[in-house]
Amino acid sequence: MTTARDRPAHVVVVGGGIAGLAAAWFLRRDAGDGVRVTVLEASPQVGGKLRVGDLAGVPVDEGAESLLLRRPEAIDLARAAGIELEDAATTSARVWTRGEMRPLPPGTLMGIPSDLRQLAGTGLLTSRELARIPLDAWLPRTSVGDDVSVGRYVAARLGRAVLDRLVEPLLGGVYAGRADQLSLAATLPQLVTHVRHERSLLAAVRASRVATPDVEGAVFGAPRGGVGR
Repeated sequence: MTTARDRPAHVVVVGGGIAGLAAAWFLRRDAGDGVRVTVLEASPQVGGKLRVGDLAGVPVDEGAESLLLRRPEAIDLARAAGIELEDAATTSARVWTRGEMRPLPPGTLMGIPSDLRQLAGTGLLTSRELARIPLDAWLPRTSVGDDVSVGRYVAARLGRAVLDRLVEPLLGGVYAGRADQLSLAATLPQLVTHVRHERSLLAAVRASRVATPDVEGAVFGAPRGGVGR
């Protein structure tokens, strides 16, 4: 006779977006036959905000279109599911400011600069705004406590101009939010450890870039066939 103890546990995952699908996948992987997983989704298809649509016969991601290769979570999941990744970089980033399109400098961490000479060459900031940045090395430590908003921390260390013209365009584009309301720990976890050890934000960015180099020379990647896969 089969008892309740003999039957596999039944887990119900509510929501078939990427978080729900990943939760179901990990449950099955780690528990095997010891768990039965049911995913509930109200809409006609799974994937949540991640889906592929058709535009003039070309498959196009309707939500996120790439992965940040410095963050391993999604990359590991894609590879475990047998999905091949490819370089998603297509062009350089530019910002319309001070009357023209100006390039973001190379070597930034989500817009936070690491090389002031390269930043000065872009024309993104005025000479007065550039002169504010080196104070980062001399200002007292800015407490992050358990966490702090990206906007508050970057503005305190480097000035509001760096936040508004470099960080906000990139961070807001990736996370669909304002830097003043986005968590430093959640959006830039690779930086937080160094921020807690370095008084200077620029020094923390440089240390973070050394500790987490680009993957295979690329910064952004995507599953072949789109993130919606």
